[in-house]
Amino acid sequence: MSLFARSLIFYGVLTVALLALVTKAHALVLPAGLASQVGHNSEALLFALLVCAEVQFFRPWARRTARPWFWTVLVAAVMFLAAYLLLHSGWTSTLVTLNEPIFGAALVLLYVMVPRPFRLAPVVSIVVLAFVVVAFDTALVLDQAESLVPFMLAPLAFDVFDRTILEPEQPDRPSLRVLWIVLLLAVGLTFMLLAPWAREDLQGWLRYGIDYGQRASEAYWGWVLVHVYFGYVLGARWRRAAPEGARTSSVDQA
Repeated sequence: MSLFARSLIFYGVLTVALLALVTKAHALVLPAGLASQVGHNSEALLFALLVCAEVQFFRPWARRTARPWFWTVLVAAVMFLAAYLLLHSGWTSTLVTLNEPIFGAALVLLYVMVPRPFRLAPVVSIVVLAFVVVAFDTALVLDQAESLVPFMLAPLAFDVFDRTILEPEQPDRPSLRVLWIVLLLAVGLTFMLLAPWAREDLQGWLRYGIDYGQRASEAYWGWVLVHVYFGYVLGARWRRAAPEGARTSSVDQA
């Protein structure tokens, strides 16, 4: 199957699934309990759609232009504005909640345009984590868990565990990718299991941390979808046929 066909199927399936969750059509075919649980994952689907499109289409295009950062900042600003307007739109909650993956994907867009190799990637994750801890009581941190946590994971995803997404010329390390996917799933499931206990008496840094980690659970599922797409749906085809703009070039060294 061609790269185009694989991409079309992936984006098509995720888009249909997202529309089903937003319109609550999934509740017509799933049991009530399962439908409620699945319905909370629309943010993961939109985040994966946006990040995959940023890497596969926008990044190569922008890096072929004379002013890649101009277009990057412009698109990110439009996404930030869209997220803000959606948050204050007064629309149904199934739509308003999508402001978080849009905001998070805008942050990731800025990150993916940083020249590679990027040796300070883990530092970025540490800085974001420190910001969340220090400013934990602010509205920004509390309301944007599904934006900040996905962004915090981006350096680990792109520059530690699965470098071939942004640097297709790098050696593929499938075992490292699998380890990262397993870690994401384990963290997400652990927070899910511990959240009811934490919320029984929401006091202390441990319970607050578990509650916050659970609120950001869509970040883990979203990143799993990103890695599955580039690592397995596209797989070696991405590493062989990635557009020139996706590869290390003189733009990165400028």
